[in-house]
Amino acid sequence: MPVIRGKKNLAEKPDWLKASAFGLFRVPRGNPAKFDLYYHDADEIWFIIEGRARILTEGEEYEVGPGDMVCTGMGDEHNVLEVYEDLLGFYLEGELEGLKRPGHLHRDEHGIPVPRRQLVGRIGEV
Repeated sequence: MPVIRGKKNLAEKPDWLKASAFGLFRVPRGNPAKFDLYYHDADEIWFIIEGRARILTEGEEYEVGPGDMVCTGMGDEHNVLEVYEDLLGFYLEGELEGLKRPGHLHRDEHGIPVPRRQLVGRIGEV
């Protein structure tokens, strides 16, 4: 089926689509934002449609705004730290891997995150 009508119908996705969740998210302006540090058993992509915010992903802080895409790998903890203008975005979570737990996962409840990709040195590094 080429059109998936709402995330409740994701089970009807084409076999080639390896997504486990998708949808819109809104985070109202605030300091600090009402978010918490979390991770997934899947890669996640955010596409920022409106607003501006400061986020944390892969241990680095970034300011994001309309047109930005945030790519967070499986097991990488991320968070919205501060929202300057109401944030509207689209998220897409990839195929569940590892323990295949859906949703937001937290260290205190789910344990230390395990990234799928192992960090390796750059070419030419010893």
